[in-house]
Amino acid sequence: MKDTSFFSSSLLRYLILMLAGFFIIYISPSSPDYFLYSTFGNLIFWSSLLILLIKTVLRKPLHYLKKGRTALIIFFSYLSIHYFVYSIALERLLTGFYGILFTVQNPFITFSFTPLYPAGLYTAVMNLVFNPSIAGGFPPNYYFELSLYAMVMGLIIATLVTANIMRVLEISSRLTRTKVILLAPLLGVIGGGSCCISIPIILATVIPTANSLLFLPIGDTALFLAYILLPPITAIGLKLNYDALFPKVPKEFRIKDEMITKRKN
Repeated sequence: MKDTSFFSSSLLRYLILMLAGFFIIYISPSSPDYFLYSTFGNLIFWSSLLILLIKTVLRKPLHYLKKGRTALIIFFSYLSIHYFVYSIALERLLTGFYGILFTVQNPFITFSFTPLYPAGLYTAVMNLVFNPSIAGGFPPNYYFELSLYAMVMGLIIATLVTANIMRVLEISSRLTRTKVILLAPLLGVIGGGSCCISIPIILATVIPTANSLLFLPIGDTALFLAYILLPPITAIGLKLNYDALFPKVPKEFRIKDEMITKRKN
C-alpha cells in the first residue's frame, strides 16, 4: 500500500508541475520577459510530461532500450531519420515544387523563439507546440527546425518503435516459423507511423516562416491539425500494438491460486 501511495503522489506531483508550466506559458505574453517565461514554462511542462510517461506507459517499453547495441541502433536511427534526413529530403522536394524558399549563406544553429499574440488559451497552446525551437541550416538551402513538442514526441515514438521491433525479434527467436507472420504487421504499423508522423512535422518546420503560414485560413489548417494530432495518434497506435504483443491468457485457461493451494494440500 505504501508503494502504491508513493507512486500516486509522485504522478500527482508531475501533473501539478505540468499545470504550473502551462500557467507560466499562459501568462507569458503579458509578462515582463516573454521569452524567459515561455521558455521556462515549456521546459517545466515537457520535462514533467516526459518523466510522467517514463514512469507509466513507457516504463516497460524502455526496458528494451537496455537490450544492447541493436536496440540503441534502432532508436537513434529512427530519431536521425525522423528529425533530419526526412526534413532535408522534403525541403528539397518543396524547393523543386515552389522554387527557392530561402537561402542559407553560412551554416548555423540557433535557439529560435517567435512571440505570439494576443494572450489567451489559443496562444498558450501555440506557444506550447512551437516555442521555443532549435533551428539550423547549411548551404545551399537546407534547413531544419525542431520545437520541444517535436523533440519530445520524437523520443516517445522512437522508444515505442524500438520496443515493438525488439519485442517481435524476441518472439520470433522463439517461434522460428512465425517470423514472417509476426514481422509483416509490425513493419506495416511502423512504416505507416513513420510516414504519418514525419511528413506533417517536416512540412510545418521546413519553412522558416511556418509560424505565420500556419494561421492562413485555407489549406494550412489541415497541416496545422496534422502537426498537432498525428504525433500523439501515432504514439497511441504504437503503444496499443506493443501491448498486443503481450497477449493475456483467457480467464477460462487461468489456474486460480485457490486451486493450486487445494492440490498442494
